Amino acid sequence: MLNKLPIGICLVDENYTITYLNAFFLDRMPPDIRDNALGRTLDDVFPEQIKFLKRRIKSVFVLKHPSFSYWEQRPHIFPFKSSRPITGEETQMVQNMEIVPHKDPDTDKLCACILIQDVTAQASYFKAQAQLAEELKAEHEAQRKLIRKLDRAQAQLIQAEKMASTGQLAAGIAHEINNPMGFITANMNTLEQYIKHLLHACETSRQLIDAHSDGELKRAFDKILQTNHVDLVSDDIAPLIDESKDGLKRVREIVSTLRSFAEDTQTGWGLLNLDETAKQLVQLIGVQYKAPTYKVQCEPANLKWYCESSSLKQALTNVLMNAAQSISDKGLVMLSFVQRGQMLHIKILDTGCGINEKHLGRIFEPFFTTRPEGQGQGLGLSVAYTVVENHKGKMVANSKPGKGTVIEILLPALSEQQADLISSDPASSKHPESL
Repeated sequence: MLNKLPIGICLVDENYTITYLNAFFLDRMPPDIRDNALGRTLDDVFPEQIKFLKRRIKSVFVLKHPSFSYWEQRPHIFPFKSSRPITGEETQMVQNMEIVPHKDPDTDKLCACILIQDVTAQASYFKAQAQLAEELKAEHEAQRKLIRKLDRAQAQLIQAEKMASTGQLAAGIAHEINNPMGFITANMNTLEQYIKHLLHACETSRQLIDAHSDGELKRAFDKILQTNHVDLVSDDIAPLIDESKDGLKRVREIVSTLRSFAEDTQTGWGLLNLDETAKQLVQLIGVQYKAPTYKVQCEPANLKWYCESSSLKQALTNVLMNAAQSISDKGLVMLSFVQRGQMLHIKILDTGCGINEKHLGRIFEPFFTTRPEGQGQGLGLSVAYTVVENHKGKMVANSKPGKGTVIEILLPALSEQQADLISSDPASSKHPESL
């Protein structure tokens, strides 16, 4: 009956030795290992899968509860093939796995029963439905596109008051996060000490009982430790605490960067430390877009530039995010500031997908985007271009499809009088002086 079931069955003992395989499981194994799999260990038969399998099987033996793995988490556990009923096309099998504890009625030994279910067809249907849902969502977004364009003028404006409020809000949120982070970190350190004391007490008690008690008391104490999985807890607790402390450290660093980036809420002009700004930008954007490698260059070091800092930060953020989004796998994003005389040269370079020549002349237009509909509003570079114009600068782009893009920004050194003139009459920046 087990050989007739449309489910793969594999039985292993506590040494991970295979003691039983049903027909479904055997038929789908590679021919070179199918005939001699019984009696061998899992790591010998399935060396690439053993790390994942051992972790699941160990929890079944220790906790005596079933363990599940669904295809959404790990679609291909064993290297099995699946055939389509009509076409006969073979694809890699998508599998659900359940491991249940099983006690052999003859030997009374505990085993782990691995059950494999072929869900290739269900997974294919689910993916098709998800794709249809995405297409429907894209259609709805296209219908809303005209409505969004009605907000063109408002979306393009950069209001200093709004940016100041955003900066204050970000700083306030960072401050509120820091408060619970403080006591969580303190509690984690205290918890680590408590656990060390408890584990030490258990080990000391074991040694005392071994040295000064009869065998019956020792067996009773060992049973208590085994029942509460003290050995497993002792092995697992230190890595868990270290991972938690590392996570807290990363959150603390991100919050600190966010606070520093949002500290400047001034609406006017002043000196901005470009070196610090570049490092903050790369750290914040790198949290969301992890594929690229980021590099920062600033000459001279700790270069400070007179500008409207909040709007320039916003412009750099927009351009750098565009660069990061253009890289789907591996690549480089570089942000550099170089002062040459009375001119600041800013370069944002990426090795992403690049831009077609026919689109290159339109990338600074409001609402123009090369991304799929619904995935971009086409305002990032337009807003950045307006900011650069407000600083009497120039912004140019060069790109090659498949090679990457370089955005270059030239900003002249402005005096306080020129900045006051721009602030009082923004239209004056629309006709920058010859650079």
